[in-house]
Amino acid sequence: MSRSTWQALSTTTLLIGMIGAGLWYADGVISVALLGESFSSVVIGSVLGPIVSGRLWDKEAKRTYYRIPHNDVRFEAPKATSRDIDVNGWPAILCAVILGTIGVLSFIIQPGIVQGYVTKLQVSEGVAVNLAGVEMLGVALATVFMAVWGTRINWRWVVACGLVIAALGDIASIGAPLGGRFELARFVAGLGEGAITSISFTFVGVTIRAERNLALYLTLLLTYGAFGLWYLPAFLDTHGLDAMFGAFAVLSLASLGTLPFLPHAYSADEMVNPEARQLPTALLVIALAGVLAYNIAQGIAWAVLFLVGIGAGLGEQQVADALFLSQILAVGGALASVFLAGRISRNGAIAFGILAGAASIALLIGKPSLTLFVVGVCGFNVLWNFVLPFILGRVCDFDESGRMMSFAIMMQMIGLGGGPLIAGQLLDGSGYRSAELLCVALFIVSYALLLIPIRKHQALSAVPAI
Repeated sequence: MSRSTWQALSTTTLLIGMIGAGLWYADGVISVALLGESFSSVVIGSVLGPIVSGRLWDKEAKRTYYRIPHNDVRFEAPKATSRDIDVNGWPAILCAVILGTIGVLSFIIQPGIVQGYVTKLQVSEGVAVNLAGVEMLGVALATVFMAVWGTRINWRWVVACGLVIAALGDIASIGAPLGGRFELARFVAGLGEGAITSISFTFVGVTIRAERNLALYLTLLLTYGAFGLWYLPAFLDTHGLDAMFGAFAVLSLASLGTLPFLPHAYSADEMVNPEARQLPTALLVIALAGVLAYNIAQGIAWAVLFLVGIGAGLGEQQVADALFLSQILAVGGALASVFLAGRISRNGAIAFGILAGAASIALLIGKPSLTLFVVGVCGFNVLWNFVLPFILGRVCDFDESGRMMSFAIMMQMIGLGGGPLIAGQLLDGSGYRSAELLCVALFIVSYALLLIPIRKHQALSAVPAI
């Protein structure tokens, strides 16, 4: 397929996304659950999880309330005051969307960066995947920190520190030798990226028209990811890794201009989730283990996808084109979880999304043809963005205290950070079969683990309230 055809396809998808955003805007004030804190297309799952879990609208008071992933609380959408800004104004919304993209500049094109490490740093595939894992470890730790303490800290300070830390990590990566300095620099950059992303997605969640704003976010993020993966091989051939890190640093520092448009924080009161049923602690642990297994599988797959394509004998640009298409189609997967929420069985969506995702990775085992590779990576990416919101939305219903979302997001980020590190140990130069088989197995294990608390929740939901 020619580049002009790819560009036409992406432009069409971008226009569709904008039209969808416009339709949401015209729909008026939308009541919607808070978008959970997390990361990238990964973050998309956390962002949409509470949405598919249910919308909360107080008709008598005519106020919209939102579900916060930290401790199931409710709060009124913030209003502009003399000391703060209007979070529902276009300047604030655009800044939140921009920050959400800045926070995932590296992760969303991670498969291409891993291949860049192999070709430009002249390292083995295992080492390259480990380098990506070190950065993701920083992101995971920052996200866990924000999930626990983020609501107690001034958001503007958090974003300012996150942007500066990410930029410093990127600058320190330029020309840094392997063996300690480069790894530390990427870890530091990951810390900054995780803090930025956590705040930006929570910010989007406190706006009144959160679904419309989510559409804008998805359009920008996945369009960047698609074009980034598509153009990255040519960019690295011409300019190298140092230019990429320099561009990341410049974009992070330039984003300091968004600070005046950020809210300082939010306030909250208690709320009851009507779908929640209190499960025993043992079942909560099993549910979290299921979330962890699912995201370890995702972390392994996302880190090695580019390498799998190259190992199958495909050219770098062919692999980049396939990943480009998968990112474009992923917009549909993410938005489908919003449109289908409440219209299809959440448990059925979880079963289909996880098991079909495992089948998509299974297509890549061995040396797939170009057609099989495109089908596999597109299926994987679309289903990832589709099912993760349903998983997190269901996990929220297992605990009446509302703490499960925070724990689930922690497991998510630990899994995404640990996945590349595990994959790096499985790549010995003989192929990717071990990593792919482990990925498929973890998908199946994650579904089996989640099915246990899901069935208990179904049984409790069937018992009439006394």
